Amino acid sequence: MKLTRGHEPGAPSEVRDATFTGAVSSDPVIAGIDGVTVNTVMFPPGARTHWHRHDRGQLLFVTHGRGYVGTRAGEVDTIGPGDVVWFAPDEEHWHGAGPDTWMSHVAISLGGHAWLDELADDDFAAAIAGV
Repeated sequence: MKLTRGHEPGAPSEVRDATFTGAVSSDPVIAGIDGVTVNTVMFPPGARTHWHRHDRGQLLFVTHGRGYVGTRAGEVDTIGPGDVVWFAPDEEHWHGAGPDTWMSHVAISLGGHAWLDELADDDFAAAIAGV
């Protein structure tokens, strides 16, 4: 058994700006589990991930605020506290905060991942306008 109390001891929080739009913060929750990454991720208003995919999928538990999730297939939905989102293995997707609210979630990422292209501001605005 491994127990952490909300944050992996000795692991620094980080600003994740290379593969995100906006100043997104990531806080490692637990480490040392082969093929599993668990982070609390905090998105300021309008911030979001770039397009990406995970070899074995990704699970999001939304804890605060309001945000959006989208897939390359064109599915877009709102997310809020208590919502759980599953992205299937290799499903290209993005997730982030709404334009006027913070959003945070716990992300459980399985296997490796690939970062893809940025979700442009115009594409983000068009995607959430239809929800």
